[in-house]
Amino acid sequence: MAPAKYGDVAKSAGDLLKNDYCFDRKFKLKTKSANGLELTTEGTLKSKGVSGKLSAKFAPFQGITMKKLSVNTSGRFETEASLDDAMEGLKLTVKAADGADAPPSGVLAGEYKTSNATVLAEVDVCNTNGGPTLYCASTFSYDNFVAGGEVRYNTGFDSSDGKPSVADYNGVLGYKAGDLTASLQTKSKASDATLSIHQQYSKDTELATTYNHKSKLITVGGIYKLDGSTTFQGKVGSNGIVSANAIQKVSPGVKLISSVEVDAKNFAADSHKFGLQLILG
Repeated sequence: MAPAKYGDVAKSAGDLLKNDYCFDRKFKLKTKSANGLELTTEGTLKSKGVSGKLSAKFAPFQGITMKKLSVNTSGRFETEASLDDAMEGLKLTVKAADGADAPPSGVLAGEYKTSNATVLAEVDVCNTNGGPTLYCASTFSYDNFVAGGEVRYNTGFDSSDGKPSVADYNGVLGYKAGDLTASLQTKSKASDATLSIHQQYSKDTELATTYNHKSKLITVGGIYKLDGSTTFQGKVGSNGIVSANAIQKVSPGVKLISSVEVDAKNFAADSHKFGLQLILG
């Protein structure tokens, strides 16, 4: 089996410590038609106002998937389409976005997988800050280990001085054995590093921890499935921030997530947060 792509080597720990935590009031409705069209409507109530998003996913032709076709209440349009079987192991992707007084983006990407390697190459054709920008990332596996790197290169064609430059470069080393996954990944031209560890402790319990070298922040968290309809999730950081989720499947197709975040170092502060998500579909 092909190794995880570069950005997913530490995904298991990252997802456990980030997914489902939401400190706004959010509503999400998912529907799927008989022909495979998936529609998702989202509405979020924040302290600054209300925002919404409508997105669709469908397969117009054999082998072609429209992974994202969306618009939000700010007027931002986004689209992503992929040709899944351009050739054996190769997937081609096109991404574009425009609107909402934000710079447009357009990315052409190719991802190639073999039994022991995954290679991703992208061209950002709309980057006006020294672009177009070339990006390449690859991972290689051997036994229980995976190693990889990434590099981002500005061609300089759209810059005032016309000089090309290396915008970023990083590396990752991962290890997986049984129920344990560990990785060490750098960022910001290898000036920072994060250690991530994830363990599937039992069929109902997962544990994860991360350590960031620059911020010296340690985060420890876990998730526990009490039964088929109730899940508890929590994490604590060395900065004193404690977060918890209660995930309840009210009925088939209806999920309610309650989130709370507390600054344990300063209970008297007004920095505590509470969120509620209702997901239908």
